Amino acid sequence: MDAKLRASLRRENQIKMLSVLAILVGCGVILFAVNNLLVSFILAFVTNYLLSPIVDFLERKRVPRQTAILIPFIATACLITFGVYKVVPLLNQQMELLASQLPKYQADLMNLVSGTEQRFKVFFKLYNVNFSQAINDWIVAKTQILSSALPSIVSGSLTVLILTPFFAYFMLQDGRRLTRTLMSLVPNSIFEIALDLQHQLNDQMGGFIRARFLEAAIVGVVVWLGLQIAGFPYASLLGLFAGLTNLIPYLGPLIGAVPAILIALISEDGMIASTMSLNLIIITSIYFFAQLVDIVFIIPFVVAKIVNLHPVTVVIVIIIGSQVMGILGMIISIPIASAIKLVFQTFYRHLTEYE
Repeated sequence: MDAKLRASLRRENQIKMLSVLAILVGCGVILFAVNNLLVSFILAFVTNYLLSPIVDFLERKRVPRQTAILIPFIATACLITFGVYKVVPLLNQQMELLASQLPKYQADLMNLVSGTEQRFKVFFKLYNVNFSQAINDWIVAKTQILSSALPSIVSGSLTVLILTPFFAYFMLQDGRRLTRTLMSLVPNSIFEIALDLQHQLNDQMGGFIRARFLEAAIVGVVVWLGLQIAGFPYASLLGLFAGLTNLIPYLGPLIGAVPAILIALISEDGMIASTMSLNLIIITSIYFFAQLVDIVFIIPFVVAKIVNLHPVTVVIVIIIGSQVMGILGMIISIPIASAIKLVFQTFYRHLTEYE
């Protein structure tokens, strides 16, 4: 009888485990198979973690859950509306100006590259490299790709804008119930470790997302303020770009500084000082100061909940993320790698303690 009971329990645990794995794999396949669904889910996931502290606080104050969700949603909608009317026209004006100046900037860049080739012509002839032609071909190819992909990007963005708040609302509303349902399928033998892992992942992901977005916002504001004071063109656009690229660890700050440095190098529009050397020093100092604020103040005090990964591991997972999903993959690669590390550490500790 005991043997039959143990076999029955073992079979029940196996069925539960297979059910959980099947659900997770099925959800993953659907997310990757349907266009724009994965991006919408990731943005909804981020929105869920950004708004959940507010929702939980209101719920602790005895506000009904549904009302507690609607309050930050309405407040966010008001902020977005304010941004559309106040900030977006400014960004749009700077983008239109930048678009009108792009042919001039491209010509200035080619002149800079040609001048560099003339100064180091022995090196370029030695290795049979036509650097200016290679850069020109690259710019033309990327412009053609962007032009052909623009309609699909616009339609995909509209889909994402509709799906993201829809998913985020139901994550906030039914996330706990869904988690309890999944946890009920976990075998009893690993229920405690799964519950502990779920709490750790939840705390880690929430802390990471909130800290990184706060960090990016502060860096973007510092860059915008510095460029605005210096009188550099496109300050708002470059500040926004610096904040967004700062979400990419290690490489992001370098990528964010490239447009301003290029404009300062190739165009008279970026000349805010009497000499080119002083001009570059001012621009690089602004970005350096923003990163100094990030490293000295924001990371130690704000990004304290991030699970540390070795720098080599960070670079590798960023490269993998860029190959799989482009810029979005670079941004989400670190939290995914941290979560995988936490899962392996938890199960390894469980197995060693069990032995």
